[in-house]
Amino acid sequence: MKPDLTKKAIAANIEAMRQMLTDAVVRASEAFQAIQAGEQNQAIGAMLDLDRDLEDALALYRAAVALHRTGRAP
Repeated sequence: MKPDLTKKAIAANIEAMRQMLTDAVVRASEAFQAIQAGEQNQAIGAMLDLDRDLEDALALYRAAVALHRTGRAP
């Protein structure tokens, strides 16, 4: 893969990961606020599918690192 294309792919993965993690923080904050207000169902609802989103963010991280390592290979 060309270095410029690799860099763009890594940047795209990082941006997508950043957005996913930002959304996860917002949802975790909403869950925390709900549980502090005594709303357990709302808190759990805010967190549903968070595991999937974090796994997707991890996959993007791994892809970015793999692209970086591949681009550096001799």
